[in-house]
Amino acid sequence: MAAGDISALDEYLFKKVEKRGIPEAIFIEDIEGLCKTRKPTDIVARLQDLYSKYQYMQSSITAQRSSLRVKLPDIKTSLETVEHLVQKRDSGDGEACEYTYPLAENIWAKASATATNCVCLWLGANCMLEYTLQEAQELLVHNEEAARTLLITLDDDAAFLRDQMTTTEVNIARCHNYGVKLRALQQKDEAAKEPAKAPSGGPSAGAPASFAPAARQEPQQEPGTYTWKQDRDEVEISIALPKDSQKTDLKVTILAESLKVEHAGKVMLEGQFAAKCSPNGSTWTMGKGRVEISLEKAEASQWPSLFEIAEV
Repeated sequence: MAAGDISALDEYLFKKVEKRGIPEAIFIEDIEGLCKTRKPTDIVARLQDLYSKYQYMQSSITAQRSSLRVKLPDIKTSLETVEHLVQKRDSGDGEACEYTYPLAENIWAKASATATNCVCLWLGANCMLEYTLQEAQELLVHNEEAARTLLITLDDDAAFLRDQMTTTEVNIARCHNYGVKLRALQQKDEAAKEPAKAPSGGPSAGAPASFAPAARQEPQQEPGTYTWKQDRDEVEISIALPKDSQKTDLKVTILAESLKVEHAGKVMLEGQFAAKCSPNGSTWTMGKGRVEISLEKAEASQWPSLFEIAEV
């Protein structure tokens, strides 16, 4: 697609106004209207690009949340220690206190220390600075408040991002299904026109005027495992799933020359294609106990088989 076409399409898919850098996905109400001047495969490819960006943002937010959840207890412990030192300094008894501290992993040691007005804090990246107790207390209080505020913001962003991913998944499925519907209607129209192309006087009486051979299917590894069909531009694969399968159990890897479908860590289907496909224009969806895979061919031609046939 040209840059101008992509920009025009983006206006229908997400809003330019962003929340903390997260574009808001738009639910596509009129799929037919959007596909009047565009191919469904182009729309699906653009939606998949958007979904990939959402997945990257989700991994980034998850990493930040995990880091903050580790740092918060450390900040709280450091603040309690500084408050204890402030209390000992203000008591003015001058007596030394005995402390237990970690010397190494699973190794603890004891130390005796008198009241002081200074303390050293780790700032990260192997950097330690000395502060007065008041400065250290103010710094730790500020860091704790900032960390809690950021954690709340990240939780909100994660919830917002999940909504956008769900909307995008629905848009991808609806555009893909509409594309399948269009191709089925096109094949039906072509099949209806076939009798008009039959040569006169060719077939004998009682014989059909024309014969359209059924789409060739790959021999199944197991009964009902998968079926496939093709037209000049695309290949469609339908794979039966175990009962009560969830989308989170599936992992579909589509490469230019190969396909791998896994369910709960177990490989269901894997092989080298008989010809190349275009991964960017290929999609997959799950529904009614099956996973439906649509492959866009790299070249518009008939494939002799779905996978390469091993030589005997």
